[in-house]
Amino acid sequence: MLQEVKEKIEKEVDARKPELVEISSFIHDHPELGYEEFQAVEKLTNYLEEQGAKIEKEYCGIPTSFKSTYKQGDGSVHFAICAEYDALPDLGHACGHNVICTSAVGAYLATKKTMETFDISGQVSLIGTPAEEGGGGKIKLLEKGGFEGIDAATMVHPTSGTTRIAGRCTTTHTFTIDYAGKSAHAASQPFKGINALDAANLFFSAVSMLRQQVTSDVRMSGIITEGGQATNMIPEHTQIQYMARCMEEDELDSLVKRVKDCIQAAALATGCDVEIKEERGYAARTYSQVLGNICREALEDLGEPVLPDFPDDFGSTDFGNISQIMPTTNPYFSLNKTRVSLHSKEYEKIAASPITHTAIERSAKAMSRTVIESFLNPELIEQAKKEKTQGTDINARPR
Repeated sequence: MLQEVKEKIEKEVDARKPELVEISSFIHDHPELGYEEFQAVEKLTNYLEEQGAKIEKEYCGIPTSFKSTYKQGDGSVHFAICAEYDALPDLGHACGHNVICTSAVGAYLATKKTMETFDISGQVSLIGTPAEEGGGGKIKLLEKGGFEGIDAATMVHPTSGTTRIAGRCTTTHTFTIDYAGKSAHAASQPFKGINALDAANLFFSAVSMLRQQVTSDVRMSGIITEGGQATNMIPEHTQIQYMARCMEEDELDSLVKRVKDCIQAAALATGCDVEIKEERGYAARTYSQVLGNICREALEDLGEPVLPDFPDDFGSTDFGNISQIMPTTNPYFSLNKTRVSLHSKEYEKIAASPITHTAIERSAKAMSRTVIESFLNPELIEQAKKEKTQGTDINARPR
């Protein structure tokens, strides 16, 4: 039966491939920022409705979120497929979210039709998740109960190099740092001023020295958003936007404390007052080896080369917040054989190239197979949950 199921999934995706490609091209050519993705949502939901899917629009009260669910039998296993469709400021779809959402739609419809054909018990949801690029759409959905009752989740993301099943990624913490000094004439009476720009520079020097004393997975970066008003004035106010990242949730608090010590040290050295606003960002991504290996096998069966094991990467995603509470698998499909940076003009062009047609097709088929095999073998979900409870998915490392 499994072979027949695979053939059915492939047939359903192949039948919709031209339409999915057209939707992907439309979304790429009409980029919208987080929580403003109205054209993308309309395009996706109209197509889903044409295919007989029932849509819950403005899901969880978020205007550019949606959900479609299909249940058959007792639906004891509930699997979610996540879709992203927001773009980047100035760069458009330089992260390939047009591929993510259309692959998700293809996977969902193929799963639905295959369940109907073979009377497969299960429950699958397609969840439109806005504003991944800094807006934390999935976090808001989690807070509003949008993933309650779901056992596992998947989504694809474009990459370059060789396709992989993603391992860990970093958790983030952001700071807004305001140093307050005292203005004075920079030439005639600089000694009467308190230089807030000196504080900012000292902070960057301190964290630069800190880099040597942290583990190799730590990433720290920031910018000065306000640095003074005129060259003949001692700057009385500066502001810094800063981010710290690391792989492990339980290591982040220690890192944050050390960064804050650097912030306070710069204030003390210069005599400035300092105000720190901070916010925990995206959670570290964990992964299920059980589900990941199913997805890997499906991709390889389709002729897609896949890296071994579960390689780490140093970006961040709000899918990490989903992965903290349920088993997940996050395939990364390559759109270019040589490495090209995401969030670049070059990748924006790649995200509209013919290779995306293959990416949509193979990603949809692989995710659908992962979901269907979990329905056919519910013990796989139990294994994945046990794996998470025991920490296997969090602690696994590439061999």
